[in-house]
Amino acid sequence: MNKKKVYQLGMEPQYAAHVILLWNEGEYPCDIRIRRAKTAGLIVVEVEELELANKIVNATRCKVAIKEVEQHK
Repeated sequence: MNKKKVYQLGMEPQYAAHVILLWNEGEYPCDIRIRRAKTAGLIVVEVEELELANKIVNATRCKVAIKEVEQHK
């Protein structure tokens, strides 16, 4: 099994809403996943592309975690 990196961007809801809006308009061409963080008041946006993660971080100044996940074939 291969491992792939997932960039988890933790941000406040208003920033997550902006990211979702831009994704919906086609600004971000890849898949994103959204979920609530364990920390109250934070949303986690997960992306697989480093360039997109950097773009979002530069715009929102959010916190980043890198997670390696198993990719099944």
